[in-house]
Amino acid sequence: MKKLLVFIVLISLCNCDTKNELPSVTDPQQAILGKWEIVEKGNWPSLEPYPASGYSEYLSDSVVRFFDYYQNQFTSQTNYWIDDSLLYIDIGYSLENGHQLVTTYEYLFFDSNNKLRLDIQAFAVFTTSIYQRIK
Repeated sequence: MKKLLVFIVLISLCNCDTKNELPSVTDPQQAILGKWEIVEKGNWPSLEPYPASGYSEYLSDSVVRFFDYYQNQFTSQTNYWIDDSLLYIDIGYSLENGHQLVTTYEYLFFDSNNKLRLDIQAFAVFTTSIYQRIK
């Protein structure tokens, strides 16, 4: 009888309803939404802790804005777009021919989408930044 009871308990534990668990966000256009604060910067894999002066907030309407902790306000806002492997951020400058200048990054979400690695796709002194999701 004890063996049957243990068997029933084990079966019921294995068949638990997982509908209450949050689904993992795999769509990068959804995963990027929210506030991100820089925590490390450098040239991959050699990174150093980096003090955040504010946070970037990615909104669902393709707007990213920067909140400055020292000024206690949003100080800039621009557009972004994302595809399978690249994040593009409009730097807010138009060339004479009408083209917008953009900064291009390879991105990687990790640590259950709570960290974001950005590798700039241009000549730069520091090529990698790690951001931590904040609330």
